[in-house]
Amino acid sequence: MKIDRHSPQPLYAQLKELLILRIQTGVYKPGDQIPSEMTLCQELSLSRPTVRQAVAELVNEGVLVIEKGRGTFVATEPERIDLKNINAGSFSLLSARNLGSFLNLTVDALDSEPEIDRLFSISDDTNRAGYWSVSWLQKEEGKVYAFCRSLIPVYMFPDLGPDLVAGKRMLDILANKYPYLPQRMFARLFVRQTRSEEMRLLDLPRHTPVIVISSRLVSRSGNVCEISTAVLRSDLVSLGLDSGRS
Repeated sequence: MKIDRHSPQPLYAQLKELLILRIQTGVYKPGDQIPSEMTLCQELSLSRPTVRQAVAELVNEGVLVIEKGRGTFVATEPERIDLKNINAGSFSLLSARNLGSFLNLTVDALDSEPEIDRLFSISDDTNRAGYWSVSWLQKEEGKVYAFCRSLIPVYMFPDLGPDLVAGKRMLDILANKYPYLPQRMFARLFVRQTRSEEMRLLDLPRHTPVIVISSRLVSRSGNVCEISTAVLRSDLVSLGLDSGRS
């Protein structure tokens, strides 16, 4: 691949493609240092701003990493956490047997809002108490790999917030709540770019792709009891989907 100055594609975008091609074909291997800005400018007759923009975007995308005082290197593939038998309840608060793997657990009370009520199929007059918003980080093998958040109706679990803050066990929190516990689960999985809060909590650069698992859990009484969202670092996890369950 060569830089085509007559192409409508910007020069920096062509340089990005060229660098990615060199990485894919093994010219630059994981951990290798790529040529300096000046070397790329001289080799390809490009300006420094053009080279800097291409390199900066590849750094933001996680393809390259800058080591201060040393140079720019091809990112190495980290050892991945193998998450097996993932299903709709894998990142559910109400499905958790204990909170031992939950880090930085935070509980907030949200007012009832039409947008949230619709997610729970709740009419305007049914849920004046609002929702518990519970967020936490998941850690395994010493690595924080997921940011999770669950919404749970207060009318189903009025003491959930105070109980979590008090450090009670899930076994005690969910005692006598059998009709409200999850029985059916529905989930969708998709990939998108990371958002500002996720960048900070998961230590990710801008525009990094993340795996999102959004789940809706229906209680034994037939009502939606929890909506959970898990944002996973795509560079740290490998997923094994349990196709035998809903």
